[in-house]
Amino acid sequence: MRRVLITGARGFVGRHLAAALAADGIAVAGLDVPPPAAATRSDPPWIVHHHTLGALETEAGARRLADLLRAGGHDAVVHLAGQSSAAASFGDPAGTFRANALGTLELLEALRLLAAQGSPVPRLLSVGSGEEYGAAATPARPCREDDPVVPVTPYGASKAAATLLCRQYHRSYRVPVVATRSFNHTGTGQDQRFVFPGLAAQIAAAEAGRRAPVLATGNLQITRDFLDVRDVVAAYRLLLERGEPGRVYNVCSGSALTIGQGLQILLGFSTAAIAVTPDPARVRPADIPHLVGDPALLGEATGWRPRFEFSATLRDLLEDARRNLA
Repeated sequence: MRRVLITGARGFVGRHLAAALAADGIAVAGLDVPPPAAATRSDPPWIVHHHTLGALETEAGARRLADLLRAGGHDAVVHLAGQSSAAASFGDPAGTFRANALGTLELLEALRLLAAQGSPVPRLLSVGSGEEYGAAATPARPCREDDPVVPVTPYGASKAAATLLCRQYHRSYRVPVVATRSFNHTGTGQDQRFVFPGLAAQIAAAEAGRRAPVLATGNLQITRDFLDVRDVVAAYRLLLERGEPGRVYNVCSGSALTIGQGLQILLGFSTAAIAVTPDPARVRPADIPHLVGDPALLGEATGWRPRFEFSATLRDLLEDARRNLA
């Protein structure tokens, strides 16, 4: 690979992935919507401003994307753009589906148009979610790629639709697409809407005396499979090179952690005595009690293994939250 295009390049994972690829000497281009007019931060020159994927009529958007890809000479595309919060999807299911499913369709159509025109077609890595498994996930064993998908959130349904589209475009049009079902991941720079950055920000504020030493929490009993974002982008890098087109790969640790256990690790790093209180507003209308994946297929295909201890990731989150308050 010499040139990679990242959609959703301004986002949390996009920034980490761009840095990792650039460190390997790969030329990176990004695609994202223009920043708000009031934004004080200007985008770096490698980010191209583009309409929101899925927001326009698909055929016109696909033609624009095909032209952009042809002009850029990209070897590969990593599709990260979309609505990334399962919790937020309950408030805007239609917008979530447009961004995640129709946005993916628009990109797949662009690649199909390139193939039909005889132009080189970049390899696509489309990032899905462990939320696609939904109600099929049980504590009995980790989710495997051939398990049924029974999403219980609008976000999970939108990602399941996107993954089905990827597999169909590979079968019907030979689009070289590899799909992931990526489980929970976090790290420095993630939005506080997500559980551990939000908890770390509350702890840091309590330590600094900027809020009462009481944490408001959602359901602490749910179990998830967490990775450090740096391990996730390493997996994406390997799948771009070694993943089999048409296949789906879990990107996960295979280890179970309750939100409560993660919170106790964070509190163990705190310098203050902090109480915990439940906040009903932070509980989703529907949720998956236990969601853990099996990473065996990813390891067999690429040799990937996670490198970062999650307790160290949580410590980094808290230290970052403290710096942000300074």
